[in-house]
Amino acid sequence: IPIVRLNPFNILNIKASSEEKLRQCSVAPSYTIIRPTGLKDDNDWYNGKDARPVFSQGDVAVGRIHRKDVASLIVSCLNSDACCGKTFEVFSIGGYQPPSADGLEKVLQSLRLDSDINGGRDIDENVLEATYLAMQQLLPGEKQDAAALAMGQTYEELDEGKVGRLGVKGEEQAESVAPRPSPF
Repeated sequence: IPIVRLNPFNILNIKASSEEKLRQCSVAPSYTIIRPTGLKDDNDWYNGKDARPVFSQGDVAVGRIHRKDVASLIVSCLNSDACCGKTFEVFSIGGYQPPSADGLEKVLQSLRLDSDINGGRDIDENVLEATYLAMQQLLPGEKQDAAALAMGQTYEELDEGKVGRLGVKGEEQAESVAPRPSPF
């Protein structure tokens, strides 16, 4: 995945450190860490009407989700004990009806507590590999090759041989479009 491969501004390490601080602070275990995949803003992407969230744990999710869907999920998690003490990734699949509130609650309950899996680091390798392989089949586009993407490039652009908004793979200009994060 381009963001993982490039890790612009050391952002992934900063996020991991921040997540660990949250897990260790006094609010634990009443926290929830939601890791949305690629965020979409445009109106042509499914935004809550016909998009089903898909959840995983262990940093294996690849895909997209509309910002409105992430906001809706956050509100749902605020009202659910099933999310407490958990870290999970989420993306959405367009064309499928979102779950009912009860259906969403059931899915969230099935996710494992961070304390049981050491924040996702103690998930069995065979489980991670099987989940990863299943997730890869849900990638958009025809090539379905996350490793071939440049940062800022969509799967559709990859299929069409187009360059992404940040340039060609290996030469992305992330610095030109993103502010530098400041650690806590």
